[in-house]
Amino acid sequence: MDSMFEDDISILTQDALGPDEDWLDSPNTDLSGEMCSASHFALITAYDDIKNRLTGLERENSTLKRRLKMYEVKYPLIGEFGEEHIFSLYEAKETSLLKSEKASLQQQLNQFQHELQKSKEREEQLEEMIQAYEKLCVEKADLETELGEMVGAGGNLGTLVSPSPPHG
Repeated sequence: MDSMFEDDISILTQDALGPDEDWLDSPNTDLSGEMCSASHFALITAYDDIKNRLTGLERENSTLKRRLKMYEVKYPLIGEFGEEHIFSLYEAKETSLLKSEKASLQQQLNQFQHELQKSKEREEQLEEMIQAYEKLCVEKADLETELGEMVGAGGNLGTLVSPSPPHG
């Protein structure tokens, strides 16, 4: 690739001109030599920069071509249909797959939310049942205490049922 550019630089140097030849558009003043060499240097620098950029772009292009070949081997449809058709084909397949996956995930989410709601309802019912059981246990303990007091009092059962009027 460098061989393509090697001879081109000679057209930009004064050395390429013969000893009798002169730059065609150069004026005959003392400053023209300095100005000419400065613009000549800028031109050579720009040419080298362009040449280096072109070389880099050609390397990048060859790398991209190799990648394309690898993709053609990996996905043989690229070589058969061309780029526009295959990308639209893949986009359509990918879009339909994404839509079906989204619908499936949405359905699962709805199912999980429904199960979560049922679970919360069951948890609330269980808490209510536990509270009712605890309340019954407290009432049972109170009744057992009252019964123990009644049994302990023995014959005073009548006084508990009908209390005597207060003295006063």
